[in-house]
Amino acid sequence: MAISRSTTIFFFLACVALLTLGIVRVTLGIGDFGTSTTTTPRLNRTAAIRYPSGIPFKFDPDGRAQLFRGNTIISRLSNESALYQSLVVLQEKLKRSHNLSRLIAHLPPSSWHMTVFEGVVGIERGKPGYWPSDLSTDATLDECTALFRTKLSTFDLQLSLPQHISVAGFTSTGLGLRLEHKDDKDLRRLRDRLADLLRIRHPKDHESYQLHLSLGYILRFFTADQKAELDKIVWDHVRDAAMPMTFELGAPEFCAFENMLAYEPLLQLKNITSTGESG
Repeated sequence: MAISRSTTIFFFLACVALLTLGIVRVTLGIGDFGTSTTTTPRLNRTAAIRYPSGIPFKFDPDGRAQLFRGNTIISRLSNESALYQSLVVLQEKLKRSHNLSRLIAHLPPSSWHMTVFEGVVGIERGKPGYWPSDLSTDATLDECTALFRTKLSTFDLQLSLPQHISVAGFTSTGLGLRLEHKDDKDLRRLRDRLADLLRIRHPKDHESYQLHLSLGYILRFFTADQKAELDKIVWDHVRDAAMPMTFELGAPEFCAFENMLAYEPLLQLKNITSTGESG
């Protein structure tokens, strides 16, 4: 069933309101903590409750990126995409806001992507479901990444390309877009096949994983005035700049990362038995 642009915008802004009201879930799973050292950190529950998701582990409270090593499978947002260009403009508007600029750690546009499969982060080594069951807990993250790269080199993607994606709203745990995949069943099947191949299946959210595109991390919970300002900036941009609500993504890439600012491509996943490409 086709969804009108006005309906999509309504849900988009409703999600923004939930985000900026401070109704931000503090989750204590794989995506919420990192460290500025190479040792495995102990979870600081006081810090996790005091700050929005990802702070101070992926970014410190002043917006400095922290060491957060891992690997992942992503599809990048092309810099030729109309959505990319629109989001660059939105990001600049947020940076110019005196009230909001110091409350957001903006991600560089070159890092914008949709996560297809979460992979592993080093601090989860040995944790059931988050570390490959066929790899020793004494193995290093680099050894894990090498194992994944070997396995994925002969993996058949079996996914129609380009991927057709729609914007469904705003994420509730950070600054970003909530996404929906046109071929959702095929993507969910792909995630299951990757979990079987790589021998990891996150027990918390493998089945319910919400597709998203992160634009930044909220460093402090917003006040009512800050919420109102963000609402206005986003609403004016969506309405006046006619931000695209649909876009395309290319083939997923297996990447390694040191922090949330950049993703090093190691291997592009390919359709082997058929091209899976559409016009």
